[in-house]
Amino acid sequence: MNINIKETNLSFGSLSRRSTTTRIILHHAEASSCDASVIHNWHKANGWAGIGYHFVVRKNGLIERGRPEWAVGTHASGSNSNSLGVCFEGAYMKETMPAAQKNAGKDLVAYLKRKYGITKVQRHSDVCATSCPGINFPFSEIAGASVSGTVTVSSAGQSAGQNSSSSWISRLQSECNRQGFSRQAVDGIAGRNTLAGCPMLSPGASGGITKLLQEKLISLGYSCGSSGADGILGQDTQRAVKAYQKDHGLAADGIVGPATWKKLLDL
Repeated sequence: MNINIKETNLSFGSLSRRSTTTRIILHHAEASSCDASVIHNWHKANGWAGIGYHFVVRKNGLIERGRPEWAVGTHASGSNSNSLGVCFEGAYMKETMPAAQKNAGKDLVAYLKRKYGITKVQRHSDVCATSCPGINFPFSEIAGASVSGTVTVSSAGQSAGQNSSSSWISRLQSECNRQGFSRQAVDGIAGRNTLAGCPMLSPGASGGITKLLQEKLISLGYSCGSSGADGILGQDTQRAVKAYQKDHGLAADGIVGPATWKKLLDL
């Protein structure tokens, strides 16, 4: 299965990191025509940091990224802390969902369920007093979607040279398998098996996994020194690790253990 997600590169105010992800909540926009940028402006007008949904599924089947996937959303009062919010363009109290949109929504939900180990998918109306996502919304079909085999996720709208997250994850999975730390599927999807297969990296560590760590840090704006991604966890890389840990509320010890890998994998 191939999923293409359009990177919208929206600008947000202050966001909080979600500590756990246990469910998906589905919405409709209650508007016949809109995209992520339009919803972003609506929600900013409410005084929010930006669009409250993590994804927007358009009628033509395009999937757009909204709020960063790691962030707490603003889409279902009282239920944001552990959920991902997916909004579907349209007003499904009256309209009928096009096949392209329904199929894209099924693929996205199946991918997210697998990525996070989610079994619970809810309507907005299941958690709040609202008619959303509408009586014509094909909830059972979309919520019940599942996937087997390889999932390829690609992103459109990235700036030139930007590191592809799914490619980096695939290479990390492959290297962890090659070094004997795991026997996981190389599918580009970061999940519990990927996290379990990542070894602890201490100062002085070297090799392919250390190089992948450096690539990720550099792509996130943390310099690993003049040598760049040289595969050695030296002083410059240790400083980059500590800075990343401090910025993400972790113990800044320069050791890349499960908690740091979890943040790097956006879990």
